[in-house]
Amino acid sequence: MTQRNPNPFQPSSDPTLEEYGRATSIEIKNLKLNTHFSQETHCFTATVYIDGKRAFSAENEGRGGPNNYYPYGKTQKAGEKRNAQLSDFNNAMSEARKEAARYIEAKGEDYNWAIDRFADTDELIDWLIADLINEIELLKEMRKHLKKYVCSYDKSTREITKWKTTPIQSNIDPLKKYCEKMPYIWLNELSESEALKHWRNAE
Repeated sequence: MTQRNPNPFQPSSDPTLEEYGRATSIEIKNLKLNTHFSQETHCFTATVYIDGKRAFSAENEGRGGPNNYYPYGKTQKAGEKRNAQLSDFNNAMSEARKEAARYIEAKGEDYNWAIDRFADTDELIDWLIADLINEIELLKEMRKHLKKYVCSYDKSTREITKWKTTPIQSNIDPLKKYCEKMPYIWLNELSESEALKHWRNAE
């Protein structure tokens, strides 16, 4: 599945991702991701938070188009409540655009063109949210493999090797001895946040 932004980085409310470290004040919760319908983009719905405060909702049909953003919660009828809801939404979107531009700019000079072109649009918010989803899915993938296999990270090649054996210490120790001359880091023995640093750096 091809994603909009191939350079993920990240936060979320998952404890491991919190410990790993935040790169932005924006986070997503209540994520519902449909991988079956995710084609050129993620097919998802989620609630977007800014600085820990619920800001707005987001969704994408997964067909390559931009995300759709709308006020969180029940749509108010025309009148003062509706006007207040739309005002809060517009303010949140403006704040999200600024934060997304700061986040993308922090990636380095290679992204300056994107800041110049998309800073006043929702495109950079789309990229940021794609990054957040990518990191959540990456952690999910890592957990799945570390639960099922013994996994090592090669410091010289940045490759992950998986042994089809139950990841318990009595299985890990013989493999460590057999591979003692190899530049391996044994991911099953690390905290999740430390293992994630190597997992996301792997080729």
